[in-house]
Amino acid sequence: MGMSRKSIGDWFAETFHLKDIPFMGVPTYMFSIEYWLGGIASAALFWQALTGLLMLLYYQPSDAYDSTMAIIHAVPFGSVLLSSHLYGAYIMILAVYIHGLHVYFKGAYKKPRQFQWVLGVLMFAMVMITSFVGYSMTGDVLGTDAVDVGKGILASIHLSVLTPIFFGNGTELDLFTRLLGWHIILVTLVVLLFALHFYLAEQNGFMPDLKEAKYKAPAVLRKDDARIKPWWPRNFIFMIGIVTLTWGIILMLPSILALPQIVDKVPILFSPYPGPSPASPQASLVPAYPPWFFLFMYKMADMPFPLAVDVSMGALIPLVVLIVVPFIDRNEELHPLDRPFLTALFITGLTWLIELSIWGAGQPGVPVKPIWLLLVIIPPFIISFGGIYLLHLMWRSIKPKVINADPGDKTTASNVAEDKVDKLLSALSIIVTAVAVIILLLSFSLNPITDGPLIGLSWSALLLLFSADVFIYFRYELK
Repeated sequence: MGMSRKSIGDWFAETFHLKDIPFMGVPTYMFSIEYWLGGIASAALFWQALTGLLMLLYYQPSDAYDSTMAIIHAVPFGSVLLSSHLYGAYIMILAVYIHGLHVYFKGAYKKPRQFQWVLGVLMFAMVMITSFVGYSMTGDVLGTDAVDVGKGILASIHLSVLTPIFFGNGTELDLFTRLLGWHIILVTLVVLLFALHFYLAEQNGFMPDLKEAKYKAPAVLRKDDARIKPWWPRNFIFMIGIVTLTWGIILMLPSILALPQIVDKVPILFSPYPGPSPASPQASLVPAYPPWFFLFMYKMADMPFPLAVDVSMGALIPLVVLIVVPFIDRNEELHPLDRPFLTALFITGLTWLIELSIWGAGQPGVPVKPIWLLLVIIPPFIISFGGIYLLHLMWRSIKPKVINADPGDKTTASNVAEDKVDKLLSALSIIVTAVAVIILLLSFSLNPITDGPLIGLSWSALLLLFSADVFIYFRYELK
């Protein structure tokens, strides 16, 4: 007779000593996406490492563009690997953006998490640079333009002496060999920063609910809190659900866009595949777009300023501001409306970033007149600072009532209703598992070269269904 589900879990835990891992558990209320945004970014990072290592088997710096296209058209499952690697970067960058904003608005950069925040900022900068290098490695017309922009930036800040180090001696082989080498080096640095960031996050613990912390730093979840249950298996199982959910989305989006009925209609900014070769006639028809996450910098190059000023305003100054935030804002206030100046500054900067990105996508390469620059820059500044200051005054008037409010007793559903829900979830889990197995078996009948989008959708459905199964199990067994 085979082992029961419980005994399999016990065997797994004992074999890998999972119960001995000194990771900290969390209260039940923290098992929500709000507290696991960093986990989504981490899952995307692992996907990038996995798919990147597999594509290393086929990528040839001596013939970058043709080897990239060969991965799509000649390597089994190659189109799935390449398109999901691209969208894995997109999802990771978006998740880091949202995670960073969430951390700021909760005041989680304050004591004792100052260096944890700094590591996160540095890691984000490394991710952006790594994505730029990876985007350039395809050898398509957009990658070639990106390399030219990189060389121009180095020249604008009087660092042309570094051009051979980053972009080689001028030959195609040396260029793409350098790009491949730098991509691997930067990914390694990102992983090392992530490991240290994760270590500090584990030591500092999750941020408790702000009301629970009375909106005051340091906000630390005590390790002896009676609400905290062991890390194994609750945190582990929930993280598996987050990982498979993230991977399913990473596979689903480019697979939909790569369907034959859709792929030719997708704007090149979001295409799951590289653009045309720089030597092809179609290259002249493609605007020199950067990746979407650099569109704001692309539009800044159209401003009536020297390129060095654009780079300083768009990258260097924001990076420095983000790094020094924990050391400037050293008071104990956690609510964003108790930090009105920085909150307004963050909202203004985010608004500018979105405005310039949309502007860059809509009017690529169109010079910006000073009057239009003022109309785009000044209103968000006035609205953000004025609005946040008014909200700050309102918050100060109601804050004492919010902090001292009695939460009262929280009503719960009856035990009968809970039992019905549990039985329904148990049955649903069996159905989801059966559907996932059917999809997996059907995917094996598809051609691994020509049916890439359908395979990607099949695997995406499999991962999403498995994620649903994991969350059902979490709800049914580990709540």
